[in-house]
Amino acid sequence: MNQSAHKTMKKALLTLGVLLFLLSSVHAYQFSPLEQSFQPTGAESTKTYTIVNDSNDSIAISISALIRDQDEQGNEVNTPADAYFSVVPNKLVVPPQSSWVVRVQYRGPRTVTNELSFRLKAEQIPYSQGRASTDKGMFNFLYIYTTSLYVLPSRVVENVAIRTLAASTMEDGSPALSVTLANLGTVHQLLISAIVEIKDSKGNSVVLQGAEALPGVDGMNILAKKTITKKVPWPEGLSRDAGVTYQATIKYTK
Repeated sequence: MNQSAHKTMKKALLTLGVLLFLLSSVHAYQFSPLEQSFQPTGAESTKTYTIVNDSNDSIAISISALIRDQDEQGNEVNTPADAYFSVVPNKLVVPPQSSWVVRVQYRGPRTVTNELSFRLKAEQIPYSQGRASTDKGMFNFLYIYTTSLYVLPSRVVENVAIRTLAASTMEDGSPALSVTLANLGTVHQLLISAIVEIKDSKGNSVVLQGAEALPGVDGMNILAKKTITKKVPWPEGLSRDAGVTYQATIKYTK
């Protein structure tokens, strides 16, 4: 091995060693459960969460509730939900090798006709045992847990339908089909193992299933009363002629 190659390898090993040291010194913790359903009133309007500090150092955690919404493409949109929940404590320091229980109480509307969707976020924040931090390094590993939180409606209705289908194009210009889905029910739906059957007005029929045929649709979580449009690759066998119309149905594992 020449001198240049030896120096390169030595530098790579040193970098790897630094990264392994940093990763081994991360202040790990766990936050659970990752999903809970609340009732708008009564005993089930209050739930508890547990923080477990697995590290040998104290860690600081900040907990906040967020409203969970979706835009027309299904992207999640979050805004503060402080008016809906009481979180006690919402900031805490967890000693090493210990656990802490956090109490979360729903304080929103008592009449819920459509499921309300939220996130509960537990975010590790910088903490140095009360001393001013002197860490000026470029690495700062702080863990964030984002959990699902639902407030149940008075009546559960499950109903997802395909509203419209239209010829379209992908970003790369390839032919696509725009699929507009509507959750007409009162609770969120996970479209696990989705199967979409499409018929056109010329008598052609295709069945789409799997992540490759239904990217963004298969496995999607569509919130109550939301309408979302996704583009999927154009299915072979369907006509793209002008004036052709399409009808479709969707099935999925509940």
